[in-house]
Amino acid sequence: MDSIKHTRFLAKNYPQLQGLRAIPLSLCLLVITLWANSQQGPARDLTLPILLALGCLVFYLLVDRYYNRVYGRVKRTVTHAEMFLSTIGAVLALAAFIGDNLNITEVSLLGLVFAAVFAFTGFWYWRPVKSVLNLNLVLAACFAILSILPVVGIRDWWGFLGLKDSILGFTLLFGIFGVIGGLIFHIYFVRSLPLPPEAS
Repeated sequence: MDSIKHTRFLAKNYPQLQGLRAIPLSLCLLVITLWANSQQGPARDLTLPILLALGCLVFYLLVDRYYNRVYGRVKRTVTHAEMFLSTIGAVLALAAFIGDNLNITEVSLLGLVFAAVFAFTGFWYWRPVKSVLNLNLVLAACFAILSILPVVGIRDWWGFLGLKDSILGFTLLFGIFGVIGGLIFHIYFVRSLPLPPEAS
């Protein structure tokens, strides 16, 4: 990628490249998944999830403050297409979650949605960065394969992770890859920019 294209890419994807922003939500998803897996029957005490959500918010605000202080802010207008696609993605994820809870099909709908998210974000944001694009496509393929394993008779892969069902399996994996991906994107972001001036 030449310098002009590189600069345009950074400006266009400035918030997405700030990978530490993804870590609070991913960690929250991880811990809530483990908490849900430990429950026997319907959960009655939601104190821990509420505290985790508040902690996630505080963590995110600290990360936001760090990026704005050290690297500055780039004003970027979210396009109507991005807003529309984000809304569609959220609706599909909710529908898939409900569908998997109702056991509509042996295929994991939530896993397929996660696979689509990895594939879509890879092509939408990361095409200029082949390594990130390839990573997203590999993750999309892994999630898609795990989603259809029950069709070929492997119905309890999540049991190898000590989890109760496929929903918890996919949310755990999504949270893990969210943390790892956040760190990778942050490292790429830092290396792509000139060193910030030392605070006076």
